[in-house]
Amino acid sequence: MRRRFTVLAAVVIGLIAAQPAVAADSSSIVGRWQTVRTCQGLVVALQKEGLRALAPGVVGDYFPDQSPQDLAKKTNLCQGAKPQIHAHFFTSDGTFGSLDQHGQQVDDGTYHVSGSTLTISNADVAGSFRFRIQGKTLMLTPLLTPALKHEALADPLNFHTAGWMVAVAYSGHSWRHVACGWC
Repeated sequence: MRRRFTVLAAVVIGLIAAQPAVAADSSSIVGRWQTVRTCQGLVVALQKEGLRALAPGVVGDYFPDQSPQDLAKKTNLCQGAKPQIHAHFFTSDGTFGSLDQHGQQVDDGTYHVSGSTLTISNADVAGSFRFRIQGKTLMLTPLLTPALKHEALADPLNFHTAGWMVAVAYSGHSWRHVACGWC
């Protein structure tokens, strides 16, 4: 009897160990997710992806009166930049959007979840992200292809999907779930 129990326990443990990690389902991402972004945080996120050259074109929200070309000439790119609240929202009908520090919508589109992959798209761009939700915290990692990086680095001061994906994910920083009466 003891031997049967031991064999049964070993089989059950083996089956449990063989199961893949449970990914968040699409309903778990529904809501509003907010963080405080900094210019330097975006530069570091770009640098981690090998895309530091894109920084003057990505941090423009901090300097609305300056072009990427003007920003590229600065000795200290982020000098004078103030932290900004930024949010993403995901609705139950598949709508995605971003809100700037004034609560104004600055990005829109749709999203789809497949396992732990989140795909966001709109008329101009589409990108996939690895996502993880723990409690009230969302972490996003852009799934950048070599082709996306190559295209962006060939013309770094213009808008590119790769830069947008890094800005959306804000890699290395967490997004906190906050109240949203309409999400």
